[in-house]
Amino acid sequence: MVSAPEGTHASYWRTSGGAEIDLLLELPVGERWAIEIKRSLAPSPSRDFHKACDDLKPQHRFVVYPGSERFPVRAGAEAIPPVILAAELTALRK
Repeated sequence: MVSAPEGTHASYWRTSGGAEIDLLLELPVGERWAIEIKRSLAPSPSRDFHKACDDLKPQHRFVVYPGSERFPVRAGAEAIPPVILAAELTALRK
């Protein structure tokens, strides 16, 4: 969150049906970023993450994992290391 632009709102989001987003960033530029956090080096977003994203329609879907590469995973989501995600957020501060 230190890297996020000033005015970014961070929250956890969950429906009564169990669909959830670990971290939902609402950026001051009007974008929503949905983030799922995984410990696995072979990250895959959960079905509930996709359901929540279908409801919220975020501009970006990220699965943060402890690897070093950025790559696409299922249904428009990207696996991304924390360092690269922080750099993306920092770039929005300029």
